[in-house]
Amino acid sequence: MKIMQNQILLVVIVILIVGVLVFFQLDNGEEEAVEDLFEQFNSADEDKETEEIREEEKKVVIDVKGAVAEPGVYELRVGNRIHHAISRAGGLLQDADEKKLNLALLLQDEMVVYVPTLGEEGMDIQIGIPTSSQNQEGKIAINHADSKELEQLPGIGPAKASAIIAYREENGPFKEVNDLLKVSGIGPKSIEKLGEFLIFNLMIIGRFVH
Repeated sequence: MKIMQNQILLVVIVILIVGVLVFFQLDNGEEEAVEDLFEQFNSADEDKETEEIREEEKKVVIDVKGAVAEPGVYELRVGNRIHHAISRAGGLLQDADEKKLNLALLLQDEMVVYVPTLGEEGMDIQIGIPTSSQNQEGKIAINHADSKELEQLPGIGPAKASAIIAYREENGPFKEVNDLLKVSGIGPKSIEKLGEFLIFNLMIIGRFVH
């Protein structure tokens, strides 16, 4: 009988020991899981903060002039458009001629946004480029030329000229000849023909017409 009691006691002790070991293992596992969860949250927060910092660093400096409430130089985010710049400048005045503005145009660094008044004659706002889109050497300023001027280029008809203008208005000025590959209908062979006839180093920063 005594032997039986000893065996039962031994079994109970073993069960208790195993139970304690299992408890500590589970407890440690839960702590590790919680720590991993915190690390994941912290990592996600750090990534988000880093991304926000990067976005904040991507700025363009714009000079807003003309019929706005508060003309001046403003910093805006890359990807902002003309209407963002006008909003930062306090909005349009009552005599502003909004019809002459492309409010959806992407902003570029060092751009001048000029808001004309009603009845004001059409004008070109530009930097470092003659009023004509064609220079003395006969080259075409791709970021200024209208459809008729673009059609003077080899291999460019009305459809491609319209595509170039549409892309330019949506995405901003072309910086190099290879940017034209992003335009529908223009391929590497067209680029080879166009390169010597184009000007890219001078960027039109704003244009208003009648």
